[in-house]
Amino acid sequence: MDLPSLELAVQRLRDAEAAMDAARADVEIEAVLAVRRGEAVEDVSAASGITPHDLLRLEKTAERRPA
Repeated sequence: MDLPSLELAVQRLRDAEAAMDAARADVEIEAVLAVRRGEAVEDVSAASGITPHDLLRLEKTAERRPA
């Protein structure tokens, strides 16, 4: 099979998906840390796009580390 342009497009998509997953993880970590530092859940939710319910769930299930 000789589909170099398709293979390149697929690789670019996979790279973009990996970058998006990493960025999402960064947002979740920073949002949890902000809540643990005492920021209002509503403010963190608005800034991060994570619902208050999901944010509180993340905070409860995240590994405990000093903020």
